[in-house]
Amino acid sequence: MTRSPFSLPRFAATCRARLLELLFPPACVVCGEAIPEATCAAFCWTCLEEFQEFFPPYCPGCGAAVPHPIEEGKTCGHCGGEKTRYDRAVTLAPYDGLLREQLLRAKKPTGEQVAVALAHRLLERHGEALRAAELDVVCPVPMHWRRRLRRMTNSPSTMASVIAQQLGVPLASGLLVRRRYTVPQFQLSPTDRQANVRGAFRVAAGHKLQSAHVLLVDDILTTGATVTQATRALRIAGAAKVTVVAVARSYSDR
Repeated sequence: MTRSPFSLPRFAATCRARLLELLFPPACVVCGEAIPEATCAAFCWTCLEEFQEFFPPYCPGCGAAVPHPIEEGKTCGHCGGEKTRYDRAVTLAPYDGLLREQLLRAKKPTGEQVAVALAHRLLERHGEALRAAELDVVCPVPMHWRRRLRRMTNSPSTMASVIAQQLGVPLASGLLVRRRYTVPQFQLSPTDRQANVRGAFRVAAGHKLQSAHVLLVDDILTTGATVTQATRALRIAGAAKVTVVAVARSYSDR
């Protein structure tokens, strides 16, 4: 067996990282409590328990926990029972309580650290299944440039970047384009949400999705209207499969 050659820069970087951990121990991004062991998802166990994360079996339409496995081609009652345009959805927990607070925080320019931590937590729970899905590309649900200019950030883009890097799958942040400005979905009824985003997305010129499996990243999944229309654009461009991943599943209009 041959030993790998000693690398002074690598050794120095490791020492520097250990020193920083000693001087500045990792802390929960929510409450500031020290985390005993450094993890990419910077949440303490007390805060994680408040997320009330989903456990299997899951609904393929929204990723939420269901009492019994659902037969192929069907979804849970909250999803209407019918198959979705996308192949399946993966979500972490209900959009409520502490998780809701953190997702709203992640939408602000100062909340990027929270968005990163949430993406890592989602991967801790579902990374194995996503790695086995043979994904070809990761893309976020895009924000219209006018809203992006006002918010100065887009949490799905931050999350998609983390997820792509950790899964080792190419990130195509400009793959989808929001072709027109739309009213924020939370302001509308479920019926109006469908009309609001109908035809709102297109695949940018120069992108080819021949038989590709696309991982579409969003922060919150409610009626599924937005990801359904985004999936429609991806299918028209040639995508064979679309898996949706979102941090939270909302059951209300909040």
